[in-house]
Amino acid sequence: MTARVESLRRSWAEFVGPEATRANNTLAVSSGIIGLFYSYRSAKRAGAGRFSQTALGALALDLFGGAYVNNTRACVRWYERAGQGAREHCAFAALHVHPLIVGAVDQRIGERSNGVSWASAHYGYMMLATAITRSCPSRRRSLGAILTVGGLLLDHALRRSAVAPWFAWTYYPKLLLGHAAGSLWPDEDLGVEHFDSYV
Repeated sequence: MTARVESLRRSWAEFVGPEATRANNTLAVSSGIIGLFYSYRSAKRAGAGRFSQTALGALALDLFGGAYVNNTRACVRWYERAGQGAREHCAFAALHVHPLIVGAVDQRIGERSNGVSWASAHYGYMMLATAITRSCPSRRRSLGAILTVGGLLLDHALRRSAVAPWFAWTYYPKLLLGHAAGSLWPDEDLGVEHFDSYV
């Protein structure tokens, strides 16, 4: 195995969890690809330009794949390993500025008067919900589920995106139900094995 292939294999393992099965990997990639094509179709139908379609496609690839993989046992165990605390989870969530892009495209095609306000509401809610979930480890699963539903209700109240109607349905399950809460996997399923060869 060449050094480059080994590096890619290692990077992928650190992204989805080293215990990911072939089925996990296949479903993660398939989910992302399905999301990519679906997002192109949705954005084009809403009147978004080629550049916007491409940007939204990249977001969908990440969110559709992530909504699946972040809720797998392998991924949850990896991100709940020793050394992964509230700070690391909040830092991961903070990278997901996806609402800014979605809101900007909605505003560009005239579907929203203030995309920044819409984006700020989603992003602010997600960050606050992540912090709350991680501050209560013993209740994180129930909090993650409740706050994910809250995110979907927020999306409904704000009026869902015209160019990315799939946005909230992938954003919150990926980041709150999956990454912040550890999905619905019980504690006894987590942290049993060490990942010394990967860290």
